[in-house]
This record gives sequence, structure tokens and C-alpha cells, in this order.
Amino acid sequence: MGARLETGPGVRRTPRSAGLALAVLIGLGLPAQAAKLLAVAGTDAQGYARIAFTFDSAVSIKARLSNGVLVLGYGERTEAGPERLVSQLPDYLTAVRRDPDGSGLRLAVQRTVRVNVQEAGEKVFVDLLPESWTSLPPPLPPEIVADLARRARAAEAILKSRNPAPVRRPLGVEVAKLPTLTRLTVRLPEGAEATVGPEGGATRLRIMGAYSFDLSETRGRLRQDMARLTASADDATAGLVVAAGDAFTVSTDRDDDTVVFDIVAKKDAAAKAEAAAKAEQAAKAEAATKAEPATKPEPASKREPPSRVAPRTGDAKASATADVPAAAGPPGTAAPNRPPAPEPPERQAGSGLVFPFAKRPAVALFERGGVATLVFETGEPVALPTGGSGGLRALGEPVRTGALTALRFAVPAGTLLDLVPVRAGSAAGAWELTAGDDLGPSDTLAPTRLPDAAGHGRVAVGLPQPASAAWLDLDGERIAVVTARSWKPAGIAKRQRFVDFELLPSRFGLAMLAQADDLTVRPDLDGVVIGREGGLAVSSVARPPEAPLAEASNLAIQREPWEQARLGDVRETIRAQFGASIAASAGTRGPLRLTLARTQLANGLAPEALTTLDAASADDPLVASGRDTAILRAAALAAIGRNAEARRVLATEALQRDPEAVLWRAVADGQVGRWHDAEAGFQRTLPVIERYPLALQATIRTLAAESALETGDLDTALQRVARLATAEPTPLERDRVTLVRARVDEATDRTKAALDAYDRLAESGERPAAAAAALRGTLLARETGKITPDEAMDRLERLAITWHGGEIENAITAGLARLYMAAGRYRDAFTAVRAADAIGSDAPETRALHDEAMALFDELYLSPRGDSLSGIDAVALYFDFKDFAPIGRRGDAVVRRLAERLVGLDLLDPAANLLQYQIDNRLTGPSRSSVATQLASIRLMDGKPLMALEAIEGTYLPELPRDLRRARSLLRARALSDLSRTDLALETIEGEAGPDAARLRADILWSARRWREAGEAHEALLGDAWRSGKVLDDAARADVIRAGIAYDLAVEPIGLERLKAKFSDAMADSADARTFALLTSADATKKPGFREIAQKATNAETLAAFLAEYRKRYPDASLPARGEPEKRADGQATPPG
Repeated sequence: MGARLETGPGVRRTPRSAGLALAVLIGLGLPAQAAKLLAVAGTDAQGYARIAFTFDSAVSIKARLSNGVLVLGYGERTEAGPERLVSQLPDYLTAVRRDPDGSGLRLAVQRTVRVNVQEAGEKVFVDLLPESWTSLPPPLPPEIVADLARRARAAEAILKSRNPAPVRRPLGVEVAKLPTLTRLTVRLPEGAEATVGPEGGATRLRIMGAYSFDLSETRGRLRQDMARLTASADDATAGLVVAAGDAFTVSTDRDDDTVVFDIVAKKDAAAKAEAAAKAEQAAKAEAATKAEPATKPEPASKREPPSRVAPRTGDAKASATADVPAAAGPPGTAAPNRPPAPEPPERQAGSGLVFPFAKRPAVALFERGGVATLVFETGEPVALPTGGSGGLRALGEPVRTGALTALRFAVPAGTLLDLVPVRAGSAAGAWELTAGDDLGPSDTLAPTRLPDAAGHGRVAVGLPQPASAAWLDLDGERIAVVTARSWKPAGIAKRQRFVDFELLPSRFGLAMLAQADDLTVRPDLDGVVIGREGGLAVSSVARPPEAPLAEASNLAIQREPWEQARLGDVRETIRAQFGASIAASAGTRGPLRLTLARTQLANGLAPEALTTLDAASADDPLVASGRDTAILRAAALAAIGRNAEARRVLATEALQRDPEAVLWRAVADGQVGRWHDAEAGFQRTLPVIERYPLALQATIRTLAAESALETGDLDTALQRVARLATAEPTPLERDRVTLVRARVDEATDRTKAALDAYDRLAESGERPAAAAAALRGTLLARETGKITPDEAMDRLERLAITWHGGEIENAITAGLARLYMAAGRYRDAFTAVRAADAIGSDAPETRALHDEAMALFDELYLSPRGDSLSGIDAVALYFDFKDFAPIGRRGDAVVRRLAERLVGLDLLDPAANLLQYQIDNRLTGPSRSSVATQLASIRLMDGKPLMALEAIEGTYLPELPRDLRRARSLLRARALSDLSRTDLALETIEGEAGPDAARLRADILWSARRWREAGEAHEALLGDAWRSGKVLDDAARADVIRAGIAYDLAVEPIGLERLKAKFSDAMADSADARTFALLTSADATKKPGFREIAQKATNAETLAAFLAEYRKRYPDASLPARGEPEKRADGQATPPG
């Protein structure tokens, strides 16, 4: 097809694009061969003649009309004869001759005509149009057009299947706003071919392949006057054009698979270029100076080694490390050198495991799962020492990974490992690994958030003098290790979990267990930065360190005056100081009263000291605003338990960085259980305690040890306990210290030692410590299964009676409430939680307990856990403890669940009132309509159809889920039927099918006394039950009886006979046999028993039967039967709404 038509006088050829395309498609992939003429036919109709040629393949016919002879050439030799054309077209043709070679026809035309040729696949139509033809050429036959369209669609589908359109991979464009520029970053796929270059005043990035640029990230974040981005894509490439605004310029850079566009204001770009030129000149001058012979190069040992970075865990081998260039300084200046670290004190090797080195290497020591890993960064060989004591057992030989050598040791229970620098013979750079019960002082590292320039989350840890980072494969876990050059211990005190990684406890260096494949660990000049591509999902990091504290000069509480005030006759001392303050003049009275307050505070007279301070502040404004007055007042308030007031006294701006004020704030926080705040304060101010009186030291150090324990820092807790040996603890403080040690044993799984210590304290300790020990011992014994839940509850109940006040009472109440929850004593549990709220609702323990109680309340009504509660218990619990009900949508769901319980108890009015309040005040949209459906059910059960109809009509929405619309229609129809609006009720459920709709329709007809239709409807409910041969159940027999009554009342003998024929056998053996026999007998309505039978059938509860079918269809959305315990169906039907 598609060959050119030779034109001549009276010849016209109409092209057909569909036929042309089809011919091309048909020819795809087929070998060339001669076409065969299968048939030639002529038709004379509608004022013109048509000759139809049919070939076995597409052929193009050339037509030429000359001197009354139409020559049709198709270039193929054919054998088919055209002899019948003359007889078929006698008004147009007089003779037809086939060319001898079979490649064409010659037709003698007896009248003037115009020729129109149309090609359609294997068919060619030659139309002979008379001279009078003035309209458009005749179209192709409809069936031919339809066949061409079908074949074209099929061919197009084949083409698409052979050459499917490529799926384009989107490439994101990231935006980062920096102080001096805006940066666009495109991360290219690995190995992609891309070019960047200017294009008409803009910059174009072109990448080969099926890609597209996603600009959604840039929308709203890039000012229109700054730059305009345009993305394009064709079959082979994708392009991104960045056109800078008039006041801006764009520079590009490419680093491996990353392309960066920097958009800078033109004045900043000019300044940057000028600075670069000056820097180049300065660099040339410096190079010339260094080239002089007198210049001595800097020793290599003094140059800072390059920092190292641990690559992503999924990118390279475990040992791979990559250099990270140091941060560049200003042009023309040298990078600052880190100050040399001080040398460690001289110490000879002891009895531990000694590792000698010619030069002391960077090191890391961390622990995981009872196994300590020691890592040295050195090129020297590392051998496992043969001597040493302390019970350390090596797990295998040293393993070298790149520049790191790792050794692993099993840590004995209750043993602490330390690493100290020592001198061992000629080896000046040795390390000694020791095991013992105590550790030296160390720096605790805390992670902080450190977002990058693009706002992606990162975490920084301030590790002093970090060396390099590398990945180790330990027991199948990928752990990044950063060694440290510092000889002073600095590490992570306890395990800290994040979403993407976990910081392991370490004594030296850092160890991170990776949870993400693309985690990066990068040592920097002042610490280690942890991140990943796209940013970390940081869930919890410590707050950044606070501003450094001021130097502590004169303390408000000093050791010598405090201890002197406690000597001799204290009463006489106080009386003398009181008299001196009274006799003094107004100008000198203030300092004397401060002295008196210190004496009173030193001797345990905190309320009296507080009164003295109030009097001094009232008389002397300078005393009132003084630092010592505030700290003494805070100490007195803390001593009598008024910790919130103590914090307010110390919250002034002038005392924010005062070490002594921070210390007493920590004391106040610790005494109310704000352990994290207390620990932060103690870590910053414990050196201040060294100057305090020994008795006060013992009190504060005991609280500090408890603070470290509560925050999970067991090592620090033990260290602070050990420092108490130099103080003067009271018997209570000694018992509190013993309690701390017992809790450490509990935390380290030394259960027997912890239980023994708790038992001893509970029997012979001071009462506060004894109560706390009895509580913790009981809970630990229950947790380990040594006592039953009943025994544990009995112990705590007796303890709750004998001890009141403080955090101990809160903890006893919380422990008892949790035991009640686990035992299913929910009323007792909620009562205990309410008591804890009344005692101290601000305590962290109480707030956590209240949250647990709310979660339990939620579970009791919205989860299978509440199925064990009876309906009465569930309703009573709600109304007695509804202050624990959740808020928002969960609370609304609890209310609806309670309504179901109330219906099961036949308390319809309260249930309806709950749902009505939800509809009027809480819900909107489809959920409101769904709850109104439940309310309508309750109203129908309560015999209030008008209120049911109002509930349905008042919550109508035009667009509701189909199931919800159907459920509402059924209930609406039932309400209308009860209101005697039969026709409207039947119209409401017209077209509805299903057992529930069929029963409702039967009930409506029965209520309307439309007996014949009611009988047929009840008979239809029975279906093929008469064929099954099974005994009919109560519901089926009731339907048979009602159908018989309806047929009798309608005087419908045909229906009654049909019913008798179907069910006589099934009813003969049932309890209703005599009733059925009476109903199917002749003139049943005139017999004495008929009226009684009809009365019973009329009074039957048809609503219950209908709602039973309704619950089968919607088991999760319908209410339980009235006055029956709630039973959930096993079906999983979709609930309405």
C-alpha cells in the first residue's frame, strides 16, 4: 500500500491513513511474496458503481482512465477471471479484458465517470462515480472500517508489547540553604552518563537513560527571583535546566555521582573571586619563601594526621577506611594545629594484661553481652600476654582488620574492666588491661543532635582526640569502632539506643552497632559525627551540654563554721547569737542573722533557720537579694521537703551558673524523683561537695549515688558510694548506701545477693530504707517467681498500711496497682492509682502509673482483654472510674462499647443517652451516621419508633458506604412500619434482598394486615426447608404457623393447600403438630382455638427476629440482643460505615 496513484482525466484516489498504517503494521516482520487476487465483484447501488478486489495481502492498484478505457494495474500476475463484471455492472461496463501477463485489467466504460480508488488492507475498492456526482466520495463499508480499526488496535498492541515504554526512574533535586549560597544537589545513579554545560545563559544537566527529574523538593523552597528550574525528558535522555535570576549566578561542581549547583548573589560571587585571587598570590609568595635553603620543613611527627571515616556498612569491606580532608581555614592561612596532649603520669605495669608498644597507639575498649573488646590502632604486631591476673579469659587470638587489631575477653560477673597507660621495661607506650571492683575517674560522653546544612539529622559525640574509624564484624554484627589517642578514659557510660544505631558502653573510644546499612561514622577535630544518607531518624539524644559554671569562690555553707556550730551547748550558742542579732544596729543585724540561720541549719533546725532568713530579708534588702541568703533558704526548704519552692528560689538569672546553686537544685530534683535533671546537676557540681561539712557530704553523696543508679549509670553509682567512706554518714544514710549496692546487684542480675540485702535491710534497717528494701525485695521476688502474686500483694498491702509519705509511698502504691492489674483485680487497681494521684500527681512514678491505668482502661473496653468482664462489672467500672477513660477518638469508641454493654443489661435509656451525646457533640460525617444507626436500633428495642426515625433522618448524608446505607434503610423501614406507614416502609426496602430484608418485608406486611402477601412472604422465608427432611427449628415453625394464619385470614385455599403439602410431614412430629392441623383444616377461622393461636402469633416479638437477622449480616456493627450478655459473631462482615 501507499504506492502513488497515477492520475489521469477523471481519475481520483482517496488516501486512507488507517489502511496505510495497517498495511505497514501487517508487513512488519513478514517475508516479501507475490499477492494473489482472490475475488473481484461489482455492485451497482446508490447511484454509483463499485468494484471490490480481494487479495491475499495488501496490494496497491494504479488507475488510469483514457478514451473510455479504465486501466487498472496491480503489478501482480493473477489467474482469477473478471468475466462477471460486465454482467454485474451493465450500466457502466461494456467489456472487460485481463492483461496477458495477469498484472491488470482493462475495462471499457460506456459513460463518462470519475474514478475513486480506496485501499483497505487486502481489499481495494474502485468506485465509478457518474458525472453528476457532487458530494464527497462514497465511504468504505462499515464492516470494513470496523475490521480495519480492530486490526489497527491489535497491531498497535503488538508494537507496544515488542517495544514497551521504559519506566522512568525519578531523580530528586535536594535544596540546602547556606548563609552565603543556595545549593541544589542531584545524586546520579551509579555509572550514569551525564554532562553539565551552559545553554543560552542557563546551565543544563543532561543524563542519558530513562530518568526524570523530580522537582517537588524544590517547590516553595527556592525563590523565583533566585533561579528557575525546568525539567524535561525524551526517549533517550532527561534534562534539568537551572536559569539564575538577574541578581544571581550559578556555578556547578561534580564529585563522582553527585552534581552540585551553587546559586550565589553576584556581589558575593565577585567578592569570592577577588578573595580567591588574593589567596593565589599569597600562596605563590609563601611557596617562594619555602623554597629558600634556610627554611626548615616542619617535622612529620608534628603534623596532624588526616582524620579517618568509616564508610557505609553496605558499601565496602569491613576494614575499609577513607580519608576525610580537614576543614579548610581562611585563604592564605595554615590549618590550626591541635595542641599536644599532656603525657600520662609515670606508672609501672601491674598484675594485669600488659600490651607493650614502641609508641602508644590509639585504643578503644567497649563491652557487649558480657564480652569486652579491646582494639588497638597500630601497625605493630599485637600478642596476647601470657601472665596477668584478675580472671580475664581471652576469646580466641587477636584479629587484625586493616590498621586495627581486636582482642576479646569474657568479663567475669561483678567485675569492672579498666585500661591504663603504663611503662613496661623498654616499652614506654604500653597499655595495661585490669579487672577489679573499682574504676578510676572518667569523662562521660553524651550524644547531641547536629543537623547538617540540609537539615538532615545527625548525632555528634564529643570524643576527645579521636583517631580513625572502621567497621568490625563481631559475631555477625556490624560494629563501627572509633579509637581515641587520649590516655584519659572517656566513653559511653551505658547503652543508648537510637533508631538507626546503638551506642555500646565503652571505657575508651566509641562503638556503634549499626541498624541501618548506610550508616556513616566520621571522626572530626572535636568528636565523632554519625549520620546516614537522607539523615538519621533520631528518636532520643541527650541535650547539648550547658554553659560552663562559674568558679566557686566563697560558699554559703563552709565546713569549719558548720562543724563549729555543732560543738558545745548548741542551745546556748543559738541563744547568744539570737541575742546579739537583736542588740545589733539595723545596719549590722543582717549578717548576724545569717550566722544564726547557718547555726540553726547545721543543727537540723531547718524551719527555724527559714524563719530567721525571712526576718533578715524583711529588714535588709541587701540580705534579701544576697547569694548566700538564696542558697541557705533553698537548703532549708530542701531539708523540710519543700523542693518546688527550693527550685523557685534558685531559678534567678544570677544563680543559673552558680555551682553551689546548681548543686542544691540537683538535690531538690533528686528528692522529688526528677533523676535526669538531678544527675545532670550532680555531674557538674560534685567537686563543690569536697568543701562541704562531712555530714552534709554524706547526705548529698548518698542522693547522688541514687541519682546515678536511677539513670542507669551503675559504674558512677558505685564510684559515688565508694567516696562515702571518707564522709560521716548517719545510720539512715548507711542503709541507703546498702540499698544502692543491692539495687546494683539487681541490675546486674545478681538476684540472690540483691534479695539477701533487701531482706536484711527490711528486718533491721532504718525505717525509710527498710520500707524501700521491703518493696524492692517483694517486687524482685515476684518477678523471679520466688513468691506467688497473692503473697506479693499481701506483703505490699501490709507495707502500705505501715508506711506513708514521700516517694516510697508512691512506689508502694504503684507496685501494688501493677500487681492488681496483672491479677485482673481491676477495681482494686484503679482505686490504688487514684490514691497515688491524690498523694502526689506530679511525681514521675505517679504519672507513669496513671498512663498505665489509662492504657488498661482502653484495653478493657476496646480489646479482647475485657471479654472476661461481665456486663455489670464493665458498666460499674466505667461509671466509677471514667476519669481514666482515654480522650479523643479512643474515648468515643469506649463510650460506644459501653452502650453495647448497657443494651446487654437491658438498660436502654442510658445506652441511648450515651449515643445521643456522641451524635450531638462528638461525631461528624459517616461515623456520626453509623452511630445513629446503633441509636435507632436501641430506640426500636425500646418501643420508640418515632425517635428511631428521627435518629436516621437527622444524620442523613448523600454519600455513605453502601453497607451503611442499606443498614439505615432497613431500620428506617422498620420504624415506618411501626408508625403504620406501610407503603413508605415497603418502598424504602424495595429492591433489597437477603434474609434480613425478607424478614422485615414479611413483618411489615403482617403488621399492615395484608394477609395474602404476608403469608407468601413468610412461606418464602422458609425456602427449601421442607425438602431437607430435617426437623424444623422454633423460628421455622413460627414462620409456618404465621403463614397458615395469614392464608386462613385471607381466605386463600390455594396457598393453604400448598403450605400443607410442603410442611405436613415436617410439622407432624413437632410440638406444633396440632396447631398446624387446625390451621390447615376446613373453615379453620370458625373453630374455637383459632382466635387464641392468632393472638399468640400477633403478640410474638417480630423485632427480635428481624434484629437477629440484622446482626448476622453486620456482626461487628450491631448491638447485642436486649437483656442478653454480649456475644460477638465470628464472622468478619464489613461493618456499616
